[in-house]
Amino acid sequence: MDKLKHILLAFSLLLIPTLIFGQRQIIKALTPDFINMQYGGSIGYMSGGIGYFFFNHKTTASLNYGFVPKSKGGPINILTTKFDYKPFNIKLNKDLIWQPINPVIFMSYTLGHNFDKKFDPNQYPEGYYWWSTALKGHLGFSTELKILGSEKSAIKAVSLYAETNTNDLYAVSWFENRTTTSITKIFFMGYGVRLHL
Repeated sequence: MDKLKHILLAFSLLLIPTLIFGQRQIIKALTPDFINMQYGGSIGYMSGGIGYFFFNHKTTASLNYGFVPKSKGGPINILTTKFDYKPFNIKLNKDLIWQPINPVIFMSYTLGHNFDKKFDPNQYPEGYYWWSTALKGHLGFSTELKILGSEKSAIKAVSLYAETNTNDLYAVSWFENRTTTSITKIFFMGYGVRLHL
């Protein structure tokens, strides 16, 4: 019995540093690579979020919260998951990088009792409306100017970007009415800043 206690004690002493080190690794992995603020762009009048870089900084994934105030048609709260792909960089000088064409895909979910994943089947026949008033898929592209900072500072770079996008409902509506609707009317602009941590 004493041997078992000694083995358990030794195992526990070995396990404690592993748990502490593991927690540090988890915290490091969850710490965002950037924070961003955006004006417009289908995810709120103003929005903010955190994000992560993947694949040698060519891909980003971000989580965003957007808000539309009452004075602009709200109050509306929007949650968004966004993915950007930055295929290439153009180095303008040692501190300035331009990423000219970056495809963007994202899903937005509008919160509130006026928004649903599907229309009420008691009010409308099944399939009458195919879209969701709450959940929207978006496609678009952005252009980004990245200003490099010091590797030793808390903010390693600042990016300024402009983004245009359309959603599933607008794209299908345009396709079905393309002889009467200009394609420019289904795209929306957003402007933002990203702080690289």
